[in-house]
Amino acid sequence: MTKSGTDAASVETTGDSSDKREYFDHDGFWKDLIERFYRSLFKRALPELHEKADATKEARFLDKEFRDILNTSDPEIHTSPHFADFVLEVPMKNGDETWILLHIEAQGPGGGNLAERMYHYKCLIYAHYRREPVALAIVTEGRRKEDRFYEHSHFGTESVYRYNNLVLADLDDGELQASDNPIDLALCAAKCALKAQEEIQKFTYLRTLTGLLAERGWSREDKRDLLLFLERIMDLRDKELGKQYTEFRNQLSKEGKIVYIPLGERELAREIEQRGIEEGIAQGMAQGISQGMAQGMAQGKEEMARNLLANGVSPDIIARSAGLPVEKVRALVN
Repeated sequence: MTKSGTDAASVETTGDSSDKREYFDHDGFWKDLIERFYRSLFKRALPELHEKADATKEARFLDKEFRDILNTSDPEIHTSPHFADFVLEVPMKNGDETWILLHIEAQGPGGGNLAERMYHYKCLIYAHYRREPVALAIVTEGRRKEDRFYEHSHFGTESVYRYNNLVLADLDDGELQASDNPIDLALCAAKCALKAQEEIQKFTYLRTLTGLLAERGWSREDKRDLLLFLERIMDLRDKELGKQYTEFRNQLSKEGKIVYIPLGERELAREIEQRGIEEGIAQGMAQGISQGMAQGMAQGKEEMARNLLANGVSPDIIARSAGLPVEKVRALVN
């Protein structure tokens, strides 16, 4: 592992195009996963960084800064297919701040020279902010070994850019499945998605991984987001197999072993939560006490629930999305 003061990370995995969700925000999906599990990713791929990072402070996603470095006329930067990029600022225990570049490339062996792209981003960041990134790439087994570092020689001048690689093909399936690190289950799913050629293989992998997820003692929110990732990355399309998997998943959900919230309901939950926060802040500021804020948040959720009921959304869905008791939601009908 390199010793520079800042780090960059690149995540490359398979594409994910569902017939039912053809307008799915793939970049946003990966960003959601990284936002929740970036510490788990660092623990797996950058243990030295994980050890030195300040766990009491959250990393900050630097969306504006990254848009600035992409303000270039190079067409390849803007037209490369299926990729997402993020920059994070990670607080360290010694008071420093480390910049992390996450390059998420949603494809296999195509898409140009990954190492050259990583080198290009490094140069852009340094030119704009004088920050020296160190790369981490999560590489699919479709990539060639020569893509794992950048090297260029020109009339005696040489550039060699070696970055950390987490290569899916090099990871042990048994270790990933037995691990208590949430990101390892996601990496295992990405690896399985690469190997699955038939729908029955996807079904088998997805059922196995969902079963493993159900056994973990992770938080409700972590299980919810990991389950969404498993289903999206495996992209099971066979209707009959999909029905069998849904029955299996729903049974685990009824037993309280996993939390299943469909993608649309997940956005609904965020809307309800945000509405509650906004209402709570307004009332809390008016009353000047924390109790007023809490009451306002609760009232905001109830008001949103009433509006959703009026528009035909079922009480069960609203309760699950808003985190309200279903009995309370049903009582709002009257």
